[in-house]
Amino acid sequence: MTYLSGKSQKRRSFIRYLLYVSVFLLIIIFWPVVKKYSYKVLEPVIVRLGVTKQSFVIFPEFFRTYVTSHQTLALQKKVLESKVEQLENELAEKDATLREKILQNSLVVSATTSRLAPLVMYPLMQDITKLYSTIILSKGYKDGVDIGDIVYVRGNQAACIVKEVYTSSSLCLVLTSSGLINEGVTSSSSITLSLVGRGEYYIADVTRDTPVTVGEIVYMRSNPRVVLGTVKSVANNNQDTSWHVFVEGAYNPVTTSIFYVQP
Repeated sequence: MTYLSGKSQKRRSFIRYLLYVSVFLLIIIFWPVVKKYSYKVLEPVIVRLGVTKQSFVIFPEFFRTYVTSHQTLALQKKVLESKVEQLENELAEKDATLREKILQNSLVVSATTSRLAPLVMYPLMQDITKLYSTIILSKGYKDGVDIGDIVYVRGNQAACIVKEVYTSSSLCLVLTSSGLINEGVTSSSSITLSLVGRGEYYIADVTRDTPVTVGEIVYMRSNPRVVLGTVKSVANNNQDTSWHVFVEGAYNPVTTSIFYVQP
């Protein structure tokens, strides 16, 4: 009797284990569909969690500065950091305008068109399965965000493109996502690069002896005002007919906390 009881218990344990595995596999297989339709319902909760997370991050910092009597100094530091990023964005805009004039061989100074100030956004949540995949940001259609908007970080460096827009948030696809292709152009020689996302960076194949220089900036071909990344290395094996160009993007899930979008 004890033998039969033990055998029955093992059978139940096996069935339970098989059920867990089946549910896990179903979630993975149908996750894109489930995520798409469930997020609209969960959006208020996610927004609230994002705000709460920011408050927990801010409170310890405030407490430390209060105890050490350096609260004013810390506030001034944050203001200066924000001002530095603003100046970097303005400098990148002016540099892009100058590049356009040079490319068009025009020295005529045209009237500057007025542009709205960019929206400042913060990350609410990231894809836990792939850090370099998608980000949920803190602005939505009520703030003027549209599908297809390019979201960038300091210095007009593109980070992601808006794929879905909700009331108070938006889903942004990271440009270096694995397999995603973006057309770029080098700053020095205007060579077109077909950049394939590899998570943390882009990779492009070019013909042998193509004059791509390490350290040069790569701009988005469809929007030369936006920077895609910087050339970090070129695998130039002389035995190959093509070389690999590695371009580093600006987005880092660990250090990037402020995003911008032009409404």
